[in-house]
Amino acid sequence: MSSDLVALVRRSPDVHAVADGMIAMGEPLELRGGEPEPTLLYDAEGRLLVSIEDAVRVSAQSEIRRLLGAEFADRVGVPVWWVDVRAVADVPEAMRVARTFADSLVRWLGGTVYPDGASDAPPRSWRASDQGDDPGATASRGLSGDVGGAAYQGGVIG
Repeated sequence: MSSDLVALVRRSPDVHAVADGMIAMGEPLELRGGEPEPTLLYDAEGRLLVSIEDAVRVSAQSEIRRLLGAEFADRVGVPVWWVDVRAVADVPEAMRVARTFADSLVRWLGGTVYPDGASDAPPRSWRASDQGDDPGATASRGLSGDVGGAAYQGGVIG
């Protein structure tokens, strides 16, 4: 069984860049997979630690409320990018690596982590500004969005 975190971030995340940053800062990790497969982080001994699913854009507050609860949803503005981060349960370091990864996404892109998320943090990167995005276009799509060729429809990727 895994331990799950959800990073809800303001901008489309570059999962590989954040993982590469962790490696550059001294985390002994190996990065494998990604688009369209989950991104996987392994330790120096070759054990799987963390699986990171492709990000899905969520434009409806009601979806966050339905999936994470009203109390948490009330602290999160939409639209956001939803990123599932799963730590392997039987490896002690896995949850720490997953939390570090999720917190790093939020630090650079703004947002929060579920559970235990602090209040919605502003982005730290100039690349996370709203320039170039048209929130109205995203909002008009409702719960639909494309991620790696899969469409998000109300909690289901298909």
